[in-house]
Amino acid sequence: MKATLFLLIFYLISVFPASASENSHTEETNTMHIADLYSDLESFDITLYSDQPENNLSLEVLLVRSTGTNEKTLDKQVLPIDNIPANKQVTKVGFWNVGNSERGAYKLKARLLEGNKALSEAKYNFAYGTNSALRLQVNDLVANSQGISVALSPKEASLFDIEYMLVNDSDVVYTTKSEKLSLTSAPDIFSAPWGTLLENNKEYTGRVKIQVYSPEREVISSSERFTARDDAEITDIYKDETGASATVYGRSQVPFEGSLIFSVYKLNANSEKGNDSLIESAQQKVPVLLNNDDETVEVAWDHRLPEGIYRLEIELLGNDGDVIEHRETVIESDLSQNSNVSSANNTTSEAEASGKNGIPGFSAAALISGLAAIFILLRDKI
Repeated sequence: MKATLFLLIFYLISVFPASASENSHTEETNTMHIADLYSDLESFDITLYSDQPENNLSLEVLLVRSTGTNEKTLDKQVLPIDNIPANKQVTKVGFWNVGNSERGAYKLKARLLEGNKALSEAKYNFAYGTNSALRLQVNDLVANSQGISVALSPKEASLFDIEYMLVNDSDVVYTTKSEKLSLTSAPDIFSAPWGTLLENNKEYTGRVKIQVYSPEREVISSSERFTARDDAEITDIYKDETGASATVYGRSQVPFEGSLIFSVYKLNANSEKGNDSLIESAQQKVPVLLNNDDETVEVAWDHRLPEGIYRLEIELLGNDGDVIEHRETVIESDLSQNSNVSSANNTTSEAEASGKNGIPGFSAAALISGLAAIFILLRDKI
């Protein structure tokens, strides 16, 4: 009897493990369920899973403050779930709208709904403002069109994982994870680039979720909103009297589809910049660039620049035609106009001389050949 009771208790413990989150399914046969969830007073994330495709669902989320046996709902959100592929986890992220934060116990309650029918329910308990000090501290967070960086400082030596998330509305459109990172005593910066394309002028949220495993599991999250922009810079310029080139370096995951404008001005003596004479201007399309890509764009002048000093302006235009960068430099040409004219005159003179002297020479040779032919014919007849 004792052995049977022991086996029963062991079975119940193995089937229902203890956890900060509690999950329940309204139907045992339903494969669609809440797989994981997390929350603090700033944001929350909920991971869903199904072994078959699902669509047209919704996720009801409540932030509840617990005071003794009483509970007070501080915020409620309903997130649409348009589509969940089979055998793939889908994570939804939301941000709480809470006023003054008070110390105490809180709870995240989540229900996955199909219409009014609950498919799965779960909750996550957490505390705010307790005396338990976290082993890591987020000093700063920067998210932009290139990627995301977080500055961390340790309160004691720690091993941890960082999950980087790119959030569009409530959807996690890109995520990557770095595991077994460490900090001993000095602060450090951890970064990750976005591995997906961004849409120009669209607002996203960059979020990090840091998990420390020992001596007990601790989770810290932080987020920052940003607007994605196309971005690039000119890194190198080459120029001479025959043409110019500029190397453009991409600095964004928004595809850069801009152009370069090359403008050459003759520097007039004792004149202001605005009075310089425009010699030539050319616009060239820049090949599509992403973050850390580079391309060199070249132009050739219609005519070699005569001797003198010229001002070269290069403007880098973005996707919307806005000027991203403006650079100026000078071109010094040693090609004199006199040498050009002299060279041209010499060439013409040589051609003319060749023409004048060549025609008589050709006629004399023809005459001699003709006389020789006549002499041969007459000799044969004689």
